[in-house]
Order: sequence, then C-alpha cells, then structure tokens
Amino acid sequence: YVGDPRYILKKQLARAKAKGYTFYFGPELEYFYFKDNKDTKIIEKAGYFDLEPLDTTAEVRKETVLALEKMGLQIECEHHEVAPSQHEIDIRYCEALKMADDVQTYKVVVKEIARKHELYATFMPKPIFGENGSGMHTHQSFFKDGKNAFFGEGEEYNISKEGKMYIAGILKHAREFCSITNQSVNSYKRLVPGYEAPVYVAWSTANRSAMVRIPNFRPGAEKATRMELRCPDPLGNPYLQFAVMIAAGLEGIEKEYPLSDPVNKNIFDMSKEEMDELSIPTLPASLGDAVELTAKSELIRGTLGDHIFDRF
Repeated sequence: YVGDPRYILKKQLARAKAKGYTFYFGPELEYFYFKDNKDTKIIEKAGYFDLEPLDTTAEVRKETVLALEKMGLQIECEHHEVAPSQHEIDIRYCEALKMADDVQTYKVVVKEIARKHELYATFMPKPIFGENGSGMHTHQSFFKDGKNAFFGEGEEYNISKEGKMYIAGILKHAREFCSITNQSVNSYKRLVPGYEAPVYVAWSTANRSAMVRIPNFRPGAEKATRMELRCPDPLGNPYLQFAVMIAAGLEGIEKEYPLSDPVNKNIFDMSKEEMDELSIPTLPASLGDAVELTAKSELIRGTLGDHIFDRF
C-alpha cells in the first residue's frame, strides 16, 4: 500500500538490492523515565554509565532487556545516559527492515515495562530544558557479496569509494530529510549547540560535534566499519527515517558525489567566520523550516511517493 511506511522502506531496500547492497542499521535509542506524563520531575540524578545505588531505575531497565530478549531482539548493551533519568538500550545491528520492526517493538516494550513499575517512559527528544536530549544515533553500513562494502582496504580513512559517496549523499540531502528524521516541534529544542546534539552538516573521524561520525577503525574488525548519523531522534517513524537516509546515500553513489574533507576540530568551539570559511551549513532551526526544505525536495518526494509526501 502506497501509504504504508514499511512499504516505503522495502522499496528503498529493493533499490539497494538491485545494486547488490544489503543494508545494516544499528540505532541507539535514548529515553527518559518520569513519575507520570504530566511533568518532567526527575526521579534520580545518576549520570553516564552510573550504577546502583545512584541509578535507582536500573532494575526497570534490566527487566526491559529481558522482555525484549524473550521477544527475539538481540540486545548489545544497556546503561544510564548523561542526563538524570535518561537511559539507553542498544539493539545489536541487523538488516534495516528487521531493525525498523525491532525499533517499534522496543518503544512499546520500554513504555509497557515502565508502566508496570508505575513510571512513564518517553522518547520525547528534549523533555528537560538545560539537560541533554534523547537522540537516535544511527549506525549504518552496506554489504555486497558477504563483505562490508563500506570498508575500503588501503583507502583514506579505511572507507571505500562507495562509502565516501554514500556519506556525501547523506550530507548533501540532510537539510531536506531533517523533517523526517526529526519529526516533532520538540525535536528542534534538542538540535541546539552545546548538548552533544549535532546541528552542523559535516563529517568527522575524531569528534562528536559533526553530524556524521566515523567510529575508530580497528584492524581485524573490517565488518564494523560504518558511519554514524547523529541527528535523528527516537520520536520519528523508523521506516521513513531509514528510507530517506538510504535514498540520500544511494543518490550519492549513483551520482558519484564527492566527499568534502572531514572537520576534525570541535565545531562547537569555532567562530562563525571559521564555519563560513569551511562552508559548514546547519540543520533547520525549527520544524517549520525543516518542512519547507522537505517540500522543495524532489529526492524526498520520490522516496516517500506522492501519497505520503503530500500528507506529510
């Protein structure tokens, strides 16, 4: 059905398969626990990777992991996040369509286990002013003939030519697909400088202020070579989110987009003049701005189809 987001992702994956590519995704979904849905009063003050007794909701998170594993999801790790009351459970990377299904399951299970413990779990990107928001950093790579086609032996940064063109496609179309990867008014309260949320359309091998990060390469772990898109948040529709990422990247490969140099200096510390000199654009500042950019995008219309595009 043309209005089914899952069908939209399947179309992009079929397009990729025709080129011999199988896509693997590994999103990291963050969320908050609160007492109820009426206010954002924090229930504990633990920080990044803190354990009990500071992390008083650790048992709720562990119970959630066990429930997800019983439902067939492979969980890689779970931990407390940077902000108070903020958590993360990571699903092991898998093929893109299954991952989108798993993301939907994950969101429901997190909320249901929280409710069982008389808590309220929310994937709202920025529920607390002045604290880090919740993102969905999305790791992605593509394989061909059983090998990671994102890895390029002997290539600069260990990224293949196709991998570089894929990243270039993501960067070129990021402002156009931002309303899909960040679908709520609240999303743009997270996308502000200073809180680890990437607002700068650039890529890097060494810092987290850029929108695209290349995790450190480890010899012998060629399969793990990948890119990480840091702007999406967990409130969006994963089928549409993954579809527009893949569409943008494939366009980069098809049209052989050149990849700009990495920005390995902390962009948060740069002056406006330095950013202008490097031609670093920023993501839209509001949902309204983002929607206007999407409305003009032929790539996004072609990806979503007229039915979903016009309604969106």
